Amino acid sequence: MKQARAGLARHICSMPALGVLPFALLSSGALAQVTEERDEEILVLGTREQGYRATTATQVGKSDTPIKETPYSVQVVTRELIADRGITTIGEALRYVPGFSPQVGFGATNDRFYIRGFITPYNLKNGLRRSAYAPDEQLQNVEQVEVLKGSASALYGRFEPGGVVNFVTKRPTDSAFVEAGALYGSFDQVRLTLDASTPLSQTLGVRLNASYDDRGSFRDFGFARDIFVAPVIQWKPGDHTTVSLEGEYARKRGYFDRGFANDPLFLQAPRHRQFGEPDARYTNEGGLGSLFVDHRFSDAISARVAVGYSSFTKDAFYYAYGFPPISRADPANPVVNRRPSLAWDRQQDFTSQAELYARFSTGPVHHKALVGVEYGYDHWDFTVRNTPFGQAFPIHFDAPVYGTQPIPTPSVLTSEGKWNSDAVAIYAQDELQLGQFRLLAGLRYDWNTLTSEAIGSVGRENTKRGRASPRIGLTWTPSKAVSLYASYAQSFRAQVDVGRLRDGSLPRPLIGESWEAGIKTSLLGGRLTPTLAAFQITRRNVAASDPVDFDYVIQIGRARSRGLEVELPAVLSPHWRLIANYTYLDAKVLEDSFATPGAKLVNAPEHAASLWTTYDLAGSLKGMSIGLGAQHIGRRAGNTDNSITLPAYTRIDANLAYSFDAGFGPLRAQLNVLNLFDDFYYDSGGAFIPLYPGAPRTITASLTYRFGAAR
Repeated sequence: MKQARAGLARHICSMPALGVLPFALLSSGALAQVTEERDEEILVLGTREQGYRATTATQVGKSDTPIKETPYSVQVVTRELIADRGITTIGEALRYVPGFSPQVGFGATNDRFYIRGFITPYNLKNGLRRSAYAPDEQLQNVEQVEVLKGSASALYGRFEPGGVVNFVTKRPTDSAFVEAGALYGSFDQVRLTLDASTPLSQTLGVRLNASYDDRGSFRDFGFARDIFVAPVIQWKPGDHTTVSLEGEYARKRGYFDRGFANDPLFLQAPRHRQFGEPDARYTNEGGLGSLFVDHRFSDAISARVAVGYSSFTKDAFYYAYGFPPISRADPANPVVNRRPSLAWDRQQDFTSQAELYARFSTGPVHHKALVGVEYGYDHWDFTVRNTPFGQAFPIHFDAPVYGTQPIPTPSVLTSEGKWNSDAVAIYAQDELQLGQFRLLAGLRYDWNTLTSEAIGSVGRENTKRGRASPRIGLTWTPSKAVSLYASYAQSFRAQVDVGRLRDGSLPRPLIGESWEAGIKTSLLGGRLTPTLAAFQITRRNVAASDPVDFDYVIQIGRARSRGLEVELPAVLSPHWRLIANYTYLDAKVLEDSFATPGAKLVNAPEHAASLWTTYDLAGSLKGMSIGLGAQHIGRRAGNTDNSITLPAYTRIDANLAYSFDAGFGPLRAQLNVLNLFDDFYYDSGGAFIPLYPGAPRTITASLTYRFGAAR
């Protein structure tokens, strides 16, 4: 790592003009005009909170500029909101983010999500890229969640244009504490958690987060058991250097739930019903390791080096739906077609970054500049076996009976291969401030090597791609209370996993363009901070099925998402916190070989809104708090051709918490109710991912004991 830091200057010297210019200016004496004194260092992990509002999101934006002065939308799920809601999963944590739509992962093995109408196949953890198909992100070691809206490729490369989610993990604290929790709830859920931190010396600290979760399900045969361990070691050899080493191990085993197939008949099925046999199973297992070195050379210059590796496998036996999923030979007694299947997947992600930050002035213009280099890859190995095509394994739709017929063996190798994407990138960004105006300009160039190996291919077939991703935005802050902004950005994502064109080549990358304009305000001394954003995102080069030969794809797909988002975090009093939002979204297909132009994008409701509020009681009830929330999701397309429409729903959640001293230390008891009125709704639909009904009323009771340092 010392060699990496020593060689950072050599990397910077190879930057294009956009990256070299700010540092050339530094060497010519501009450092004498360092910007005014500030409260924070150039790169600070975490955010400062006020209620459910964060003022900065330093990791995902790679800058400590206040969110109010940035020319793009950023939402932060703060630690206080996570604690007040008492939730335990990533999917629940993001429900109150505007523009967010939940998506149940493949086989109900993890949580996925859409942002502004587009799915997120990758996430970030502490700013490092991680695939989202096999890993199951845990909330136990997450300090907060940062959501950057719009195209993020100028900073992070290969991403969808809707946005990116960054999970910021907990770090060791200066004072020792141990927090242990236990939860019991509906469907016999038992959850045990541990969060412990202690300094080992004045320069060395450790923190350990762990959880164990065992739960049943409202779905027949459903269950899940997972264990998670996440240690962190942090070393501060001096006042200007921090070294952090993090690890995670996770293992989850459960019932592989294929939900309901993409046929309107399944909308008549009760939410508990399974159409697979009781023996369907999956095991997700893996971990990650990451190293971060942050060093401040002076008040004006700092550097960061980060390296991370993640590897996860998904091993599954399940019952895929047939083609078609329903047989209507006897219309009065429809039959569900099934195919027993075996699948094994491994996703490996590696990211290494070296970044240099600087603050300086050129005359009246103040700069915050960043240059960086990155090497990374995401590799996906897979194997799928099915029963012979056409071999039926049916079950009745209305009255399924399980275990009455021999289960065919998935003996036919139907898919096997590797999808690899390796990338080298350079990137630069500068924030220029002149009086009330702040201009952000960024550019990243990725050299991408794609490798696709599949059944029938001869050897390794490499494809080279290169792409520049620009970003530019302007913010005008006429007063401390108001900022107006506008921005434009492009994104790209290589398509190595969608098939091939007829000439045998891989499709060109997905290209996204996003426009955004809005207003951010800070009223009542920062206690009320409404944000209004209008946006349009266009995605082109989408690979669609070749209508002449389904073994190939053609690149005619285009989609557009435009809309309006309103977010309103507020601290109404020292005892009353609130966050509310509304999203209007018009997300549709413009051109495709399968879907009709004008068809709605899946899982993209036209109207969505949410509200969560917590009130802390006083007087004789001091220590008690009441929380109430509502989430409304409008009608949305349940599949690509829009033959299924998922109905709108409004889900009400509530909780009651009480913090008190039991004589041997502080305790917090909490009662949570999700879906208070037991409404029936669908959590998500999709193209290749079936429909999933949402859970009925779910009640949990938890008790947390903490000794040592206070929160």
